[in-house]
Amino acid sequence: MTEEEAKKAIQNIPIGGKLQLLKKNGDIVEVVLASHDTESIEKKVYNNLTVPTMPPALIVQGKRWGTFRQELEEIVTIAHIES
Repeated sequence: MTEEEAKKAIQNIPIGGKLQLLKKNGDIVEVVLASHDTESIEKKVYNNLTVPTMPPALIVQGKRWGTFRQELEEIVTIAHIES
């Protein structure tokens, strides 16, 4: 899924809305939308620590995982199931 497709799919969904994500591997994951931000994160260097570039992703909350980034390249479809 491209960043533009993801932004269009979530633009009218409120923060806290429940989503089902169909992933490329066939998994269906139920999550809660935590942010409308889908931007990638550029590489950053802090003294001896390098944080690699992170691709565009949805910021979501899952039951077991807390808040995390779900990379857009792994998502096929986003379905809004509850506000």
